[in-house]
Amino acid sequence: MIKSYFQLVRFPGIFTAFSNIFLGFFIYSEFVVDWLVLFPLLATSGFLFLAGMTLNDYFDYNTDKNERSNRPLPSGKISRKIALCLGLALLSAANISAFFVGFQAVMISVVMTILILAYDIKLKNIKILGVLNLSSIRFLNVILGSSAVIFTFEIVWISIPIAIFVAGISILAKTESSDYSRKAKIANLILVFFTIVYVVILTHDKGSTHWIILGAFVIVSYLPWMIFTEKSPKITQKIVTIQLLSIPILDGILVMAFSNIVFAIVTISMIFPAYVISRKLSLT
Repeated sequence: MIKSYFQLVRFPGIFTAFSNIFLGFFIYSEFVVDWLVLFPLLATSGFLFLAGMTLNDYFDYNTDKNERSNRPLPSGKISRKIALCLGLALLSAANISAFFVGFQAVMISVVMTILILAYDIKLKNIKILGVLNLSSIRFLNVILGSSAVIFTFEIVWISIPIAIFVAGISILAKTESSDYSRKAKIANLILVFFTIVYVVILTHDKGSTHWIILGAFVIVSYLPWMIFTEKSPKITQKIVTIQLLSIPILDGILVMAFSNIVFAIVTISMIFPAYVISRKLSLT
């Protein structure tokens, strides 16, 4: 039964949300970490992520009965009523956690809550709006990480590549229950390319250490397309999973460029629990 709940919330993905928070938080930190601020930020982001996944399955119940009958709700392992209560409880917990950070965190958390509900209830069925919604949530998640300090536009520019990359993943993920279309593949490849170009321009004067990690990110993002040449739902899910797992790498590149290597290692390390748990629980 416990495993079913972890499947419902797609638990491995929470670590990619944490890496977003680390990005926003660490670029305004030096070598001193205010844990009393960081923990509530991680809690807020984590609860929002888990709530979004739970409510996504709640509103996708009829679709999942046909396409993913083994998911916790259509299989009957967890009732829809319990899923709804859990999702709303997690949203409430997220906003309560944000209160311990400050006004900016609460406002961002509230906006993210609205976007999550809008996506799960309606916008996921509208392709372009759904993709923009998901990328906006990830964009705000990075900004949430920086919400304990005075807002500056620097964090906006730093958050943009995360939004672009997630948009590319989202377009491909829309086809993961079927064979991916040529348009989805091309859109994904283009948005990954734009992500890389943006990061290069953004960090060109920030030293050279982060270029090594950027090279790894390029390989991880593009290599699956060369390895998996057949078109099938299983292959689509694998590529989406690999790209989701590379989010901490992208976050780590930016932390290394704008902060320091220690914080970058902490950020990138989120890929390890995400990967290990994803071997047992689906990330998509």
